[in-house]
Amino acid sequence: MRVLILRPRELLAKTIEVLREEGFEAYGCPFIELEYLDFEVPEHDFVIVTSQNIARVLVKKSVELKKIIAIGKKTAEILKTAGYDVLVPTKFDSENLYKEFSDILRGKKVVAVRSDKGSKILYKISEISDFREIIAYRIKPLRGKEQIREIEKIASYFYDSVVYSSSMIARNFLELCREHDCLENLERVYNIAIGPPTANVLRSYGINPFMPDEYTFDGVIKLLKNLKDVSFRC
Repeated sequence: MRVLILRPRELLAKTIEVLREEGFEAYGCPFIELEYLDFEVPEHDFVIVTSQNIARVLVKKSVELKKIIAIGKKTAEILKTAGYDVLVPTKFDSENLYKEFSDILRGKKVVAVRSDKGSKILYKISEISDFREIIAYRIKPLRGKEQIREIEKIASYFYDSVVYSSSMIARNFLELCREHDCLENLERVYNIAIGPPTANVLRSYGINPFMPDEYTFDGVIKLLKNLKDVSFRC
């Protein structure tokens, strides 16, 4: 199975390596780039950390943090390894974070450290707490020769599966497919969205995606193996 991984460049090499070890013919391309910003974390009771990238920045800066709520297993691991006290929602997305932790966040000082394109669901926390948003990086779409080459491969039906790791990546990729008249080619591909926000973007382009039970790349690999088995049986 030929799999295209759409992920920021910082995370691509390791992801491709893991998928190849699992027996997939894996490729990757970044359809966004991250522009990191300088920031300070204000006084707080809880800090929400929304990605591995932000977790690494906080660890590198040795920021003093109280309780952390991390979205994602890998994000939590980075912070726990550095000695931080971390809570994790059972499903790794903003909606479940709000549902599961709204009681303990009520009336507290809450800081969300995130990108400039983060889910608006977290803004609901401002209704129950003293909420502040800190932008750690900006997300910019990439549309150069490297990205166009991948779109041309979609046009030629090179891939069996495409994995979308964020809603911004999905939107940029699909818009480029539309501009190059190959959006319909994705109907013959296993399209995998890592979580509900990303899946909603795909649906808005007329694509009904698969989604792992666990919103992580471990969950994606498990789903890919199941799809691969089905393909071989067919």
